[in-house]
Amino acid sequence: MTTIVNLFCSAGMSTSLFAQKMQKEAEARGLDFDIKAYGLAEVDTEGPKADVILIGPQARYMVSEVAGKFPDTPVKDIPMQMYGLMQGDKGLDLALELLN
Repeated sequence: MTTIVNLFCSAGMSTSLFAQKMQKEAEARGLDFDIKAYGLAEVDTEGPKADVILIGPQARYMVSEVAGKFPDTPVKDIPMQMYGLMQGDKGLDLALELLN
């Protein structure tokens, strides 16, 4: 079964690059993951589909609100340094940690 990881940020631009790096890392590890980035405007439609929700650092103020909407889904902000360095491998590790 595919694990869905949705990333949300203000507009979804740089976060989509981070999601691509996470997706490549998941494929390299042989994991069946579907990792995509969206703008926060899409949280109500795409959030319910996710097994894990990660919020871009520029939108970390939304973490508690998003977590409140999806109480059964792990929600966490992506650490600024990890995001700034585009460390998709560490982003994937974060998602895996939240799943366990």
